[in-house]
Amino acid sequence: MFDRILNILVVENNEEDQSSLLDILRSPGHNIFTFSNSVDALNLLHKKKFALIFCSLDLPDINTKLFLKKIHEINGVENATIIITSSNLEKLHSSVDGTKRGAMDYLSKPFLPNLVKAKMAVYKKLFFRHKRVSHLLESILPSQTLNEFKVYGKSSPKKRQNCSVMFTDFVNFTQLTKNSDPHDLVKKLDFYFSVFDEIILKYKLEKIKTIGDAYMAVGGVTEKDPYPAIRMALAANEIRNFMLNDMETLKAWQNEYWEIRIGIHTGDLVAGVVGKHKFSFDVWGDTVNIAARCEQNSKAGNINVSGNFAATISHYFELSPRGNITIKNGGEISMFYLEGIKPNYSLDSEGRIPNIELRKATGLPLADFSGLRSFILTKLKAELSEDLLYHSYRHTEMVEEAVVKYGELEGLNKHDLFLVRTAALFHDSGFLFRYDDNEVLGIELLYHYGQRFGYQDADLKSIEKIIMATGHGEVPTDLMEKVMCDADLDYLGRADYHVTAAKLFDEMALYGVNFTPLQRIQAQIQYLEDYHKYYTTTAKNLRAPGKIKRLAELKAELTKIQA
Repeated sequence: MFDRILNILVVENNEEDQSSLLDILRSPGHNIFTFSNSVDALNLLHKKKFALIFCSLDLPDINTKLFLKKIHEINGVENATIIITSSNLEKLHSSVDGTKRGAMDYLSKPFLPNLVKAKMAVYKKLFFRHKRVSHLLESILPSQTLNEFKVYGKSSPKKRQNCSVMFTDFVNFTQLTKNSDPHDLVKKLDFYFSVFDEIILKYKLEKIKTIGDAYMAVGGVTEKDPYPAIRMALAANEIRNFMLNDMETLKAWQNEYWEIRIGIHTGDLVAGVVGKHKFSFDVWGDTVNIAARCEQNSKAGNINVSGNFAATISHYFELSPRGNITIKNGGEISMFYLEGIKPNYSLDSEGRIPNIELRKATGLPLADFSGLRSFILTKLKAELSEDLLYHSYRHTEMVEEAVVKYGELEGLNKHDLFLVRTAALFHDSGFLFRYDDNEVLGIELLYHYGQRFGYQDADLKSIEKIIMATGHGEVPTDLMEKVMCDADLDYLGRADYHVTAAKLFDEMALYGVNFTPLQRIQAQIQYLEDYHKYYTTTAKNLRAPGKIKRLAELKAELTKIQA
């Protein structure tokens, strides 16, 4: 549902006109924010992104040209459709005709419902089409190259020095998959390559392409971040370890597994865009060829790197020399196996996770959110009691997903969203130890592991405050806490409410708190009607209507039981 939500801003001071427009615009897919003056509207535009902006020219403080100019100066507003409204047709026409960068369209008052809905249908279609095209282009071309196309209409090839190139492929792929169902094969490749994509993105590298079962990525070509070789080594190490863990799991279940081999080299190359009708970003040069040979000379479960690459990363990584190896069309080059991170730069004894010192040395964020997320979700999945029918591993995942969507729609900045996502991951982690009063234990777990993964004390205290805001009787005080509270109880307004609520009551029964069917309904009605409230505009727009429907359904059920 969240993927089809539009943020809409309505700037209107006339209560009757505002009410009329809101009645027309209200829809399950419309997240509407309203203001009665241009100053507050501009402040909000700096914080949130909107698809549609309805602005009245009848505001007492409005200067049309200046206001529209200020809107277009705000980063992220360029894709919004601005619709100016007025009861004065002459003012509307002169504003549209006289503003070069002004409104895309206009509406006269009083509003005609069919006309507004027709325009909305067109602009929604255009917005989502533009969103799909932008997403597609971003997945094909690096952001730097895409910006060149936007500004100059083309991108010139560039020579880059000291770049790192990585190839991976699956061992004996052809033999292992010759009898596989095509649908299952593509699904499995998509699963692994999607994981690789996340790891490559985490270490600020650039995926180039996949060719069959082969995966290619580069570092130091499109990004300006330092130490591309070390970041590439960390990414390769994480990919290899993910595949080893997956193999052990599949072995335990006696299922077929795939093994990976990886090769890396560093050197100079040329990068650019090829094609006129179907663009493709690619890299060329001996560096690419040698990296491919390194991969071909690797073995299952190993990362084979060239001597040049090994020399660049040797301070931080354990390496095993293989001597000189002859490669096709390249003579002899020295090769090494990358075993893992050195103990004094690793969080664990197996050399899998970089510690704060290594992250700091390579310019990566000190807090390893991805690493902590993977750790705590794995712990919850493995250790939470099966009796936790509601407060399960899946509940934590769903709350985090809701936090991301609410945070984006409410305009949380990157750092604040990082804090709330971490809070979502730990807010129910205390259930690992006990059922009642578990929040304190969850916070202790947060501090224990958060510090290991590079979280600073100030951030941990902020996350603690966000978690505590979800406690019974607590009232959130800032936007982060409001997002967390609404995401935690997002299900109250969803269509699956009754199924989820039943899981909660069944769970409580397993822990000694029993309700009769009548008491269950009465408790839900009392909670929804007297205690619960949504705090964010997004939840009020998107979930409150569903909550009202669930409440009506419960009251109807209560009447039926009592009859």
